[in-house]
Amino acid sequence: MMFFVLACDAVQTMASSSTAAAPPELPSCATAVESPPARGCVSGSLSCGATVQGTTLGGDSAWDDTFYSKAFCFPAGDRHSGSERVYLLELPELTEATVKLTSDCVDLDLVGVAWNYDGTGCPAVGHAIPECEGDNKRGGGQVKLQAFKPRTYLVGIDGKGGAVGPYTLSVSCATLRSHEERNATPGKN
Repeated sequence: MMFFVLACDAVQTMASSSTAAAPPELPSCATAVESPPARGCVSGSLSCGATVQGTTLGGDSAWDDTFYSKAFCFPAGDRHSGSERVYLLELPELTEATVKLTSDCVDLDLVGVAWNYDGTGCPAVGHAIPECEGDNKRGGGQVKLQAFKPRTYLVGIDGKGGAVGPYTLSVSCATLRSHEERNATPGKN
């Protein structure tokens, strides 16, 4: 049996055995995290109220600086070159999702890409991306994704300079006002 232990930019592979010595004491941000393999670039699904823990280790390496800058997610030069994890988020009509990333051990960034995912692959550099929201703050960040009609987003977690590590991703949702409600004149019926 193998598992990965991630300790702030360091990866160790440890084998479990009944005769193995006691494992070394790990830094406080070290954690063993299991992440499913990507299926057509998507590692799983998100929904309103969901919290997911994972690692970018072992994810796809489909998105990079060129993709992010052409889709206007991040400015060029953040050196995204490592593996990323991507989740499918389908929002119903009149929903705003706040997706929050927490990554205390490694500098990971968060993106939300509007995309009609058909189960076969994620967008690439040559695709027209209708919307991309990104947050590249160290330690996490958040993006707000809005659906005035039903909309599908791909939510990605990616590291700068090939960084891989653990993260927590959470989704909270609120109802948006309809077009009529936003444009109503106060006092008129």
